[in-house]
Amino acid sequence: MQNILVPIGVSKYAKTTLSYAIDLAAHFKCNVYVIDAYPAHSSLTTLSNVNARLEVENVQRIKKMVASITTKKDKVKIVSSEQDLVGTIRKLDQDLGLDLIVTGPLNNEINEAVFLGKIAGSMIKRTQVPVIIAPLDKTFKPSKKMLLAFKTGEVKSSNTLRVLIDFQDSFMASLKLLLVKVPGFANRNHQLNDELMQRSDQMLFSENATVYQGVLEHFQANQPNMLVVFKRERGFFEKLWETDIVFKKDFYCTIPLLILKNKD
Repeated sequence: MQNILVPIGVSKYAKTTLSYAIDLAAHFKCNVYVIDAYPAHSSLTTLSNVNARLEVENVQRIKKMVASITTKKDKVKIVSSEQDLVGTIRKLDQDLGLDLIVTGPLNNEINEAVFLGKIAGSMIKRTQVPVIIAPLDKTFKPSKKMLLAFKTGEVKSSNTLRVLIDFQDSFMASLKLLLVKVPGFANRNHQLNDELMQRSDQMLFSENATVYQGVLEHFQANQPNMLVVFKRERGFFEKLWETDIVFKKDFYCTIPLLILKNKD
């Protein structure tokens, strides 16, 4: 792992998220790129001088936050938004090769009913970079027990599992697989990826209406400290992120949530 991107918004938890990302990057000895999650381009105003002033103020805000967390500024680089946030992320991925995006569940929102706000939701839905949702009130700690929940074990690309493998090897973590048989479950769901099977310690099964309900069924008994899911182009999680917002009543997680991009 070489490059981690951290979008920083105006949430009161922004510093905690940045600190989590910097500590995670230090563990892997990789670079941190910080971008404003509330760029001037998202402002309702179209006045260029106002946008320029807002951009300067946002960069200064982020610089001050970085300085309050770490003195190793050579490993933390602030990136200006050349366009909308997702467009800038895509360009950075093309130019640098982003291994992971670290974000908080809420970047700018204050709605207590929301688990994932528009910024986190749009990065999950509209980019091809794996995303880890850092808990709002926890510092980084290597996860020792990982739970991968899915409704089909097919992996479309060898790159899909790269971050999961990096985490498991570096953290020396155990990995349990949870196959959730949802309505319409087909035989193809049994086509489990060989590498996942070789890396796992245990295979769990659940029959539930959704993957999330299957996770809830096994969460207390297994007590993972990282939950891993696939984001596919079609499926339960895609339906959740149709509007780029996920409410707590539909999905909620208090441990790090790693979302791997697995194209259909």
